[in-house]
Amino acid sequence: GMVVFWIDRYTIVMNKGSDNGVKAGDKFLIVSFGDTIVDPDTQEELERLEIVKGQVSVTHVQQKISTARSCEYKKSSDRKEIKKVTSRGGGLSGFLGPQDTVTESITPGETALKQLDDARVGDLLLKL
Repeated sequence: GMVVFWIDRYTIVMNKGSDNGVKAGDKFLIVSFGDTIVDPDTQEELERLEIVKGQVSVTHVQQKISTARSCEYKKSSDRKEIKKVTSRGGGLSGFLGPQDTVTESITPGETALKQLDDARVGDLLLKL
């Protein structure tokens, strides 16, 4: 199949539908082709590089087209929040003035649906 229309950052339309055996829930890899890779020793052309642009799952099937939505999630990087706590300790530290204690708390990353910003009309869909 092939991407024939781009609905939004998460959703594409492919040129295959129920006539081609596509069913809701089918998964596809969106790829385009890069350069042909040549073995530097033998000069043999190996293959064209497949550039993976995302993974989609079919959400709606018509006779000749299907709608598919991104089905990959990414985790945002963990954010570290640094808080400074000022405390007055007893003894010598109290005499010298306040002492800063640094405490670190980590907010776990959130997951979000991956966007298909790199997907273009004409990209191929390989069934997984």
